Amino acid sequence: MKKGMLKSIVATLILAIVCTAGITAQATFKSKKHNQNGDRPTPTERAERITEKMTKKLELSDYQSDQVGDLNLNLANQISSIRKSEMTKDEKREEIKGLRTGYQSSISGILTPEQNEKWLQWIENRKNKREESGKRPHHGNRGKGERGGNR
Repeated sequence: MKKGMLKSIVATLILAIVCTAGITAQATFKSKKHNQNGDRPTPTERAERITEKMTKKLELSDYQSDQVGDLNLNLANQISSIRKSEMTKDEKREEIKGLRTGYQSSISGILTPEQNEKWLQWIENRKNKREESGKRPHHGNRGKGERGGNR
């Protein structure tokens, strides 16, 4: 009788640990996509977050960080206004693609050759991770089934 009860307690504890880990993982994932209020981050919050990451990963000087921060904020504001516009999805996609191309060339003008190499590698790694996970960058089915319908 004691052996059966012990197994039951151990199984319950394992189940509790697994459930807690899942909930924690979901909270962590959501925190990366949302701000403290649970809303999507504002353009300013997005720009600050990417500038902070770039400053660390690329070892930017204070001057470079300020310049990159201005570019990131400008890009985030422009993308936000395009997303709110009345354009079709395809028109929005093309507009944003053009903005990103201009952004890339502006960033390259700020970075040293070594930093630019790191930047290009970072972008390539992000692209590869998206492709490996089956996600398309900046658009796609986003949580919908293979046929594009709701689950």
